[in-house]
Parts: sequence; C-alpha cells; structure tokens
Amino acid sequence: MNGASEQVQRKVGWERQVSAELGSVVLDTLGLPAATEWHVSEFRKGTGVLYELTASDAAGFDLPEDSAATIFDIFSEALSNVARHAGASRVAIALAMSPHEVTMVVRDTGVGAGEEGADAGTTVTVSVPIARAA
Repeated sequence: MNGASEQVQRKVGWERQVSAELGSVVLDTLGLPAATEWHVSEFRKGTGVLYELTASDAAGFDLPEDSAATIFDIFSEALSNVARHAGASRVAIALAMSPHEVTMVVRDTGVGAGEEGADAGTTVTVSVPIARAA
C-alpha cells in the first residue's frame, strides 16, 4: 500500500471511531430517538443521501440502556452499508418504541442485496423485546 492510501484508510478509521464515540454520548445523554436523528443527519451531510425519519415513542418510557445500544449499533451498521454498497439516493427510517418492544426499520432505494442486482433496495428490520424487572 502506498502512503496516500494508508493515510486515507487511517482518516476513515478515525472518523468512524469519532462518530461512534459521539453517537454513544448522544445516545446516553438524549436517548435513542435523538441519537438516531443526529446520526442520520450526519450521514446525510457525509453522503448526500436524503432521508426520512419517523419516530414514535411511549411518553415517559425509559428504554433500557443495552436495548438502546443494540438498536443504535444495528442502525449505524445499516447506514454504513447504505453508504458503502447500496448506491441509494434515499433512506427511510422508522423507529417505534413501546414499553414492550422497540422496532427499527431502515429501507433504502439502492441496488438491493439480490443476485440480480435489481433496484429493489434493501430493508433491515430489527425488533428488540423489552424485559421488565418484576
């Protein structure tokens, strides 16, 4: 590898690390809906991919920290895949929180994951049940 290529790889790695750390701070401080909005806004700035975000949550409901982190990590990876592989112009994110479950759907308009490479886009859905202490 030449020096310029190594520099670019180090920069990308550094940017990912800083973004992950900032996302963690936003998640811990403001919660999952705000962290999701912050992250997708930064994603838009960096990629130019337009987004639509809808979020609903149960008023006064505190999401367990590990559940929020799991959803946010999967969301972050889904956006990373959109940026690296999808060739998408738009991404739609839906976040639904209730006292029993958190669901996030990330849908892009990219090339899809099928063998034909059809412009079907990709949808990632994650649902995490919320266990309550007795």
